[in-house]
Amino acid sequence: MTPAQQEKEDNRETRTVREASIMMVLHHPYIVSLYEVMVLPHHYYMVLEHVDGGQMLDYIISHGKLKEKHARKFARQIASSLDYCHRNSIVHRDLKIENILISKSGNIKIIDFGLSNLYSSRSHLSTFCGSLYFAAPELLNAKVYTGPEVDIWSFGIVLYVLVCGKVPFDDQSMPALHAKIKRGFVEYPAWLSNDCRHLLSRMLVTVPSQRATMAEVLAHPWMNKSYDAPQPSYCPQRSPLTEPLDMSVIRGMTGFEFGTEQEIEQRLLEIVRSESYQTAAKNWHALNMSVSGTLSHKKKMQSFAAREAELQIPLTTPLTSIYHLVREKQAREAMQQMSAQGRRLHGGFSFGRPESPAFTINIDTVSEPTSQSTTVIDSSAKQESDGKRSSIRNGCQL
Repeated sequence: MTPAQQEKEDNRETRTVREASIMMVLHHPYIVSLYEVMVLPHHYYMVLEHVDGGQMLDYIISHGKLKEKHARKFARQIASSLDYCHRNSIVHRDLKIENILISKSGNIKIIDFGLSNLYSSRSHLSTFCGSLYFAAPELLNAKVYTGPEVDIWSFGIVLYVLVCGKVPFDDQSMPALHAKIKRGFVEYPAWLSNDCRHLLSRMLVTVPSQRATMAEVLAHPWMNKSYDAPQPSYCPQRSPLTEPLDMSVIRGMTGFEFGTEQEIEQRLLEIVRSESYQTAAKNWHALNMSVSGTLSHKKKMQSFAAREAELQIPLTTPLTSIYHLVREKQAREAMQQMSAQGRRLHGGFSFGRPESPAFTINIDTVSEPTSQSTTVIDSSAKQESDGKRSSIRNGCQL
């Protein structure tokens, strides 16, 4: 095996382990669950939740473009899953119609976190990855990026496919397709409502800093038509971290290559004791105390949630996010264990979700697989709604 081949193989293994490590701690109704990872000398086996409805791609091929009311339900669920990831310092980076499954109950499940990574608002990622038809222009231009903005663009492409039945940028010539995506000119069919057209026009913006944020997407009138409130992220309300830190949680973080237990503890303490974190924590507690008791419970929760999400930003880093996710995972497992023990005491049997073993493999979750900028873009020749499936060409050079 040549050095280049070895590097490619190492990068692929890094992405596989990263995918498993991230998915093991995620817990969201619209993200597929990873139950167990088995590591063999030459293979990784992942036991995933069974989703019984098939790919959204097949759904669109068989149904054609969706009515906006129908597309809105899916869009709200996609937005919820992405918002959950972003609040936890995770960017998907490969959102596309093929990576969305639909259960027979009619709800979506986001899959394939093979290109996902942790991100920080204070730094940039430099792996230019994804699938060409859904990749943001900045990726094709090989520009560094924070993370969530590339998911917003991909989400915009997915939404366009839902309501139009085709991708907004297409060409038989790969250079011409690149040019179309970079230019970002979108033709909107006459049947789209003004609100839907406006939302798409805010998501499919070629300048990342001018592109809609997830908060804007969630609050958009089109997203909330016929609904009482924006779709929740299902991210638990979290208090700022305080000392002492839970060492059992820190032990569960060692698979993310943050260092040894002692190094993780020291880095977390530096964050928690920092002036910026302490200030943000005081603001969070002040908000928690100031929500008026005269408001109805529903309005109180909506008022708090909107401001609380904003105040969580300075409290959120990849390290603190993984700490929260691991702690929440341990709490769920403890509840499952208690429930199973209770059933055994009463003579019952349980065939629920298996307990997830500790999964600890060294990976690099914040820095990219190689020291240089990396390209992992799939080129997909999308067909119209004539029933033909996509053909995938891997490794398209930008």
